[in-house]
Amino acid sequence: MKRSLVPGLSQVSKPTVLIIMMMVLALDIVAQQVPQFTMTMLDKYRYNPAYGGMDASLNITGAIKSQWESFPGAPRFQNVTAHMPLYIANGGVGVQFSHDGIGPEESLGFQASYNYVMETNIGLFSFGLAAGIVQKKIDGSLLRTPDGVYEGQTIVHNDPILSSTIGTGIGPTSTIGIYFANDYIEAGLAVDQVLGNTITLNNQEETSIGLKRTYNAFVETLYPINDDIVVYPAIFAKSDGIQTQIDVGAKVDYQDIYFGGLVFRGYSAKTIDALALFVGATLSNHLRVSYAYDITLSALRTYSEGTHEILVQYNLAKPIGVGRPERIIYNPRF
Repeated sequence: MKRSLVPGLSQVSKPTVLIIMMMVLALDIVAQQVPQFTMTMLDKYRYNPAYGGMDASLNITGAIKSQWESFPGAPRFQNVTAHMPLYIANGGVGVQFSHDGIGPEESLGFQASYNYVMETNIGLFSFGLAAGIVQKKIDGSLLRTPDGVYEGQTIVHNDPILSSTIGTGIGPTSTIGIYFANDYIEAGLAVDQVLGNTITLNNQEETSIGLKRTYNAFVETLYPINDDIVVYPAIFAKSDGIQTQIDVGAKVDYQDIYFGGLVFRGYSAKTIDALALFVGATLSNHLRVSYAYDITLSALRTYSEGTHEILVQYNLAKPIGVGRPERIIYNPRF
């Protein structure tokens, strides 16, 4: 058992933690304009800029995901994040590069972030802001309509709205978030695409793509089984205000070297998406790798051969930065 590093943390009871997690489960929140990754609990910065620097050193994570294998036009995601503490500014900084493609649509994005960390007698509060740009691209030649003509090189949709050429456009993107951590619980709230702006493509039809504001909430706690095994239950919810998606899962660590877990993802009380299994290992003081496989439970299982995700993480594992001494221990669990 790790002792509390901040006065007053030992007063947070496990029943209180369970109540908080149940409250998050009850939230009516959703989404799927943003990419859907399975191992969210292993890369918390990806969805919340307020987590920047919480790993107490430079952390670089690369992720690739191939969703619904063998399904035509299935989503493909790639993401790279890097963040570290910035002690001289009492916070953290980070960057994120992302790429995803779904059918004829493709997105390429970049964001840079800063977060301010505040120490209290119950834990650490972090407030983060990320800003950047995103490029949207649609290849109209890949679209098909019931009344279209598609013979040889001929592509005629017979639809005045749809383009048959490639169109691209660039627009700003931004995310805000808040994160809390102590010895027993971590929780975060974030809003992606805060501006809710529209990107107009440069094709003849001037196709417009709206960036929908997306909300997410995350809660994770820990339950030590013995000196070797620790269980981390977690809930992750996303919403665009219309559609709700909730992930419920748990990670089990063995001797801080090997880990594995399950994630159940459902869209509503009547529909389900997938059951995911993941495993991984810490290969050295700096390197950790993990793999997840999603078993499709929805009607898409007839056409899909499952979903694969790979995560590779590098942590410098030593203090960095200059300025005043490190006053804040960012992640009291580790």
